[in-house]
Amino acid sequence: MAGTRGTIRSTSPEDQQGKWGVYAMPSLTADGAHAANLGGSALAISSTSDAPEAAYAFLKYALATNEGQVTMLKAYGLVPSLLSAVDDPYVQEAQPFWGGQTVWQTILQTLPAINPSRGTPFFGDADAIVRTVQSQYLNGGYDSAQAALDDAASQIEVVTGLPVAAAQ
Repeated sequence: MAGTRGTIRSTSPEDQQGKWGVYAMPSLTADGAHAANLGGSALAISSTSDAPEAAYAFLKYALATNEGQVTMLKAYGLVPSLLSAVDDPYVQEAQPFWGGQTVWQTILQTLPAINPSRGTPFFGDADAIVRTVQSQYLNGGYDSAQAALDDAASQIEVVTGLPVAAAQ
């Protein structure tokens, strides 16, 4: 399989083909959001690059053309950020890895329903702490979920210098 690290399709063994599917994300309430996004990339061209113009031309092609966006969707399963790319015929095609489901149509039709995420300069620090504490909790490292939450809050306060309000 062609691919990059980090997507189900690109990191799964060949024998997983046809065993996966996509459906709307569950919600805590009937009228709640059934789609979300937490991802993305940050790209830069180094000031020491030998070919900054070529690098910029590549980025412009990859990120600002339908062809570039659909190429990344086909090869790596990366969801297009250029909205006009979602109209490409490939989006409507059944995908063998996904059991013949038209996963890109299913996924991309949720774009208008995704609420914007709001972050702070402290998001990365807090997210890393939450992920670590969550893993420790799931591996039996805390007596209770509350103890894990309290520890995460305490660590976040130390790292950010901001008070974390107790959950009610």
